[in-house]
Amino acid sequence: MLPKITAVLISFLTFSQHVSAERYSSETLFAKGAWGVELTHDTQDGQLWCAARTTNGQNQTFSLTAYDSGNLTLFVFDHRWSLSPRPVRFLIDIDYSRWTMDGSAKDFGVSLQMTDNQKSVEFLKQLQRGNAVAVLNDAERRLATFSLSGSFAAILSLFECWDAIDISDPFTDQQDPFGASTDPFN
Repeated sequence: MLPKITAVLISFLTFSQHVSAERYSSETLFAKGAWGVELTHDTQDGQLWCAARTTNGQNQTFSLTAYDSGNLTLFVFDHRWSLSPRPVRFLIDIDYSRWTMDGSAKDFGVSLQMTDNQKSVEFLKQLQRGNAVAVLNDAERRLATFSLSGSFAAILSLFECWDAIDISDPFTDQQDPFGASTDPFN
């Protein structure tokens, strides 16, 4: 599937360069069950990101967004919210498993940059295998519930898209990933 995403990415970027009237240009890559995956290009600064998301009946959105810089962020949006910018603790229940999230609030959403790889992998596995995800405030009041129907395939598609756009360099701290020398032939 990665070559297909790469082909879509190339044609998408070519098309986006000609459509400069809109700042953001998006292409749907995948849809199944309650979930979809989109590739978005910011035509002003060139940034790319892939987002796997679902929306419930109250028009609330649960999204996992992977950026070309290598960052992965969880977002929950509700346009009825009016949140002052601040750190915020919220809870995520995946079926019967609870996660405490220390993230940020602003305007109509909360977010969490997923930086702990081990916890992130376990969280994503639970999202893929679960039936429903609920978002609660730190007083345990339920704020939103989302279906996880289609989340398994959507998260796989998200990571394929992310692989295609990721410009981060995993070897930035190390010039030669196979040894201590900067010359691998020495």
